[in-house]
Amino acid sequence: MNKKTIGVAGIYILIMLPLLLLTYGANWNPSNISYDLDGETLVIKEGLGEEEVAEVNVQDRMNELLQFTLAVSVENKQWKTDVLVIGILLPFILFAIVPERRPFKKNLSFKWYMTSILAILVLYAAYSVPAHVTQIAEVHQYVDHLLE
Repeated sequence: MNKKTIGVAGIYILIMLPLLLLTYGANWNPSNISYDLDGETLVIKEGLGEEEVAEVNVQDRMNELLQFTLAVSVENKQWKTDVLVIGILLPFILFAIVPERRPFKKNLSFKWYMTSILAILVLYAAYSVPAHVTQIAEVHQYVDHLLE
């Protein structure tokens, strides 16, 4: 392994380690909202430190509770899918730096390789970003509705 290959591995680790720790270790998602449900009390938390935003009695508000928890779960699932896609695509992007280690170098020219990888990245971003924007708005809407 030469210095470029080690550098690519180092960059991958520097990007993926915090993403994995935030996503799976801290259970973070882009909505920045999490919750704990203890019997009939819903505790809404915000941020990495999970600071308590509010405590809501949901005994008579089961429908709103289910909508809120579903919205947070959908956002968590989408974010975990995004982390997986980043983990898969990032090496292909980083290997553009090391031409001798680039996958498909016998079958694809560098131009076609980068075009293919960037096209996949753009298509996934076109799907993922609007989904996050919609889902985050929905989560915050349900938080506001529960706090009324």
